[in-house]
Amino acid sequence: MAILDNGIWYPDGDINQISKPDRFEFPNTPEAGRYHLYMSLACPFAHRPYLVINYLGLEHTVSVSTVASKRGSDGWVFDDEHPDTVNGTQGLVDLYLKSNPHYSGRVTVPVLWDKHKNVIVGDDSSFMAMALATKWLPLAKNPVELVPAHLAAEISTLNDWLHQQVNRKVYHVGFASEQDAYNIASDELFTALEQLNDRLGQSSYLHGDEITLSDLFLLPTLVRFEAVYALHFKANKRALCSLVHLYEYMLRLVRLPRIRETIDLGYMKLHYYFSHKQINPTGIVPAGPEIIW
Repeated sequence: MAILDNGIWYPDGDINQISKPDRFEFPNTPEAGRYHLYMSLACPFAHRPYLVINYLGLEHTVSVSTVASKRGSDGWVFDDEHPDTVNGTQGLVDLYLKSNPHYSGRVTVPVLWDKHKNVIVGDDSSFMAMALATKWLPLAKNPVELVPAHLAAEISTLNDWLHQQVNRKVYHVGFASEQDAYNIASDELFTALEQLNDRLGQSSYLHGDEITLSDLFLLPTLVRFEAVYALHFKANKRALCSLVHLYEYMLRLVRLPRIRETIDLGYMKLHYYFSHKQINPTGIVPAGPEIIW
């Protein structure tokens, strides 16, 4: 894991070696034009706040840009195609050090940047997505309640479960270095997907017939599954399309223009297959599979 410890860069550092990682003061009051979201079109966690921004029509409130698709020893970097248009830095490490030269903690996406104070104010994708969906809602051009009051507790509970059993679990499968660990993680992941498939046999979306924030937590994993996770991460105990209700649910969501606009499969494939040399040493990006949706 890439970290900074008192301003020193460790591309393969251990976050546990830092006794007190720095925390960010997330803004309590939304303000149009003040904040910028740095994200990666490959990262499913960064995809969450980006989905909320795009779905609710908050682009005028929070500007968005992505880092380059290829990630190496320098961590997340910018390039000519994906530059840092706000601060002109070369990479995310430089952005963190610009915010705090003595920063200690992870160097990751997403990052919420305060353009007035010139500091990072958030890098927790779950918290950020929730705040954008609730506190930022009055500024939205498409003010849909992704967290209705009567479902708020259920949404938070399900989001936590999705994070552990699906969003992160697929990484436990992909980065397993022993057969037993892989087998356990694979079984747990597909058990969770089967439970979601059964749930979606009863309703159009996770909490009924309307899209909620939980759907925007699950979707980033689903849209990466066929192109990346099934092959690159060996998450192939079952084909995603065999989970019929879950697959139809994904198709319903990706047909929505505000959601589809956030998905770039070519960028995703280039990132995963090039950047994870411990899994794919050659860095060769496969031609397939053909994604029909």
